Amino acid sequence: MAAPVILTHGTPDQVARHVAPILDGRLAWCQLFSEPGAGSDLAGLTTRAERDGDHWRITGQKVWSSYAHEAGWGMLVARTDFDVPKHAGLSWFAFDLDQAGVEVRPLREATGHALFNEVFFDGAIAKAEDLVGGEGNGWAVTNSTLMFERSGLGAGGGSASAGMAQPGTISNQRAL
Repeated sequence: MAAPVILTHGTPDQVARHVAPILDGRLAWCQLFSEPGAGSDLAGLTTRAERDGDHWRITGQKVWSSYAHEAGWGMLVARTDFDVPKHAGLSWFAFDLDQAGVEVRPLREATGHALFNEVFFDGAIAKAEDLVGGEGNGWAVTNSTLMFERSGLGAGGGSASAGMAQPGTISNQRAL
């Protein structure tokens, strides 16, 4: 879902840097949307992104992030403004998960398998150039993400991983 969202809302530079590695399977992505305290109210999230020069410092927690333990990048929705109505204070980032300040904890099922994860951010960095759609426009970009998700599944896609090769360097390394 990251590729069509970046194609729709991204800058030419973001499209050039992010879309090809998604399409050719070099890089797997995950959604970093849901939070423990927000329930089904996505606009009520509290993961914070604070501007610090040419990057944003990310602090908070996400949960139910499918395949985050196998993804190299994530579609991160974070609050960049707490002083506006909650839908208006969100921003959407292309976010590199392979960095200090990011901890991914798989949520193990009774079978021992882990599909979902908790992801913790403690001063992790999102580059300013990876803010997709502009500051405070995260609600619109998130709605596009969810539209692409629904249309992919509704078109008979079923499980995104059933019978398909898993993209990304992390998943490919585990297969060896």
